[in-house]
Amino acid sequence: MSTITLTDDERTRRVMALGYTEREALFLCLAALHGGFFLRRQFCQFIASHSGGADAVLIEKLINTGHGIGVTGCQKATIYHISARPFYAALGQEDNRNRRMRPPVSIKNRLMALDYILDHPPHQYLATEQEKVYYFTHTLGLDPGDLPEKPFRSPKGEDSTIRFFVEKYPIFTRDQSEAVCFCFIDEGTVTLSRFESFLHQYRRLFSHLTQFEVIYVAASPASFWEAERLFRGFVSSQSNAIPATLRDLGLPRIFSYFQDRQLFEKRQFDSFDKPKLIQLRDDREAFFGTFFESLYRSWVAGGPDAVHAILARRVPPEDPLRGLLSTCLLRHTYDLFGTSTKSKCTEAGRPRAEK
Repeated sequence: MSTITLTDDERTRRVMALGYTEREALFLCLAALHGGFFLRRQFCQFIASHSGGADAVLIEKLINTGHGIGVTGCQKATIYHISARPFYAALGQEDNRNRRMRPPVSIKNRLMALDYILDHPPHQYLATEQEKVYYFTHTLGLDPGDLPEKPFRSPKGEDSTIRFFVEKYPIFTRDQSEAVCFCFIDEGTVTLSRFESFLHQYRRLFSHLTQFEVIYVAASPASFWEAERLFRGFVSSQSNAIPATLRDLGLPRIFSYFQDRQLFEKRQFDSFDKPKLIQLRDDREAFFGTFFESLYRSWVAGGPDAVHAILARRVPPEDPLRGLLSTCLLRHTYDLFGTSTKSKCTEAGRPRAEK
C-alpha cells in the first residue's frame, strides 16, 4: 500500500501538469481513484455538457498520451480505463490496483459506483485505501484489526500483505453528521449472499461506530425488500467479536502455534520435524492477519494471561448495532453489458461511440 497521500488540490494540479484542463483533471482524478473506469456520458454529466465536444477532446488526450485505453465490451460499447502507471504516480498511487484490467462484472460494479458518486457530489468521500485506514484509525481512533481486511500472498507464497477495504465501494461522511456511510454496489447478482458476506466482513468495524449507514445501490429495485429484511436481522443479532477462526480452532491450537512460531523465529530448527513444519505452515495460514499478529505480540510480551485479557475486551456490548439501511436506485441502465457479464472485454483500436 502506497504511503504517499495527497490532497485533492495537489492531485488535480499534478494531473493538470500532464496536459489536462482543470475540469478534465478533476474528473480523471475522481474516475481513477473510484474504480479506474468511466463512460463518456459520465464525463458529460460531470461537466454538465452534451456529448460530442469536450468529451471527444478528453478521450483523444487520454488515448494519445497512453494514460488510458478504450475497452470494447458487450454490444461493442466502449468503456475507458485509466491504466498508466505514470498517471497513478501523479496521484501518489503508483501501485493502485485500479490500473489493472477487470472482468466485465467488476467493471460494471465500478461504473455503478462512479454513477452514485456523480449523483451525490457534496459528500466527503474517502477515495483511497490510505484515506480510509487513516480516517478510521487516526480520526476515530480504531485499531487496524477492527477494519475489514484481506491477505494477499505472492505466487510463490513467500511474501504476503494485508489490504483493507478491498471492495473499493464508496465510503463517505456527511457534514454535521456523526454517521459514516458505506455503499454496497449490487451489479445484478441473483442472491443476497454477497451482501450478507459484506455485512459480516464489516461487523467489527460497525460495532465500534456511534452511527453508520449502509446504502444498497442497484440499477433495479428487485432486491431492496430482501436486503432490508436481511439488514434488520443483522443489526439486531449478537455476535462474539472474537474471529470465527479462533472460535472454531480454540485457544490450545493458537497457543501451540505461538510456541512453534517463537521457536522458529529464534532459529531453533532442531525442534522441528517434517510434520511439525507442515503444522506450522498450516497454522500461519489459519491465523493470518493484523488481529492475530497483534495477539502474538501480546503473547510474547505477557503470555497466555495477556491473550485472555485481550479476548475479554473483544466481546461487544449487548446493544444492537447502531446502523440504518437505505436504498438507492440508479437512474442509468447498463445495457452495454447485455444480460451476461461473463464475456471478455478487449482493447479498442480507436475510441468508439457508446451505445
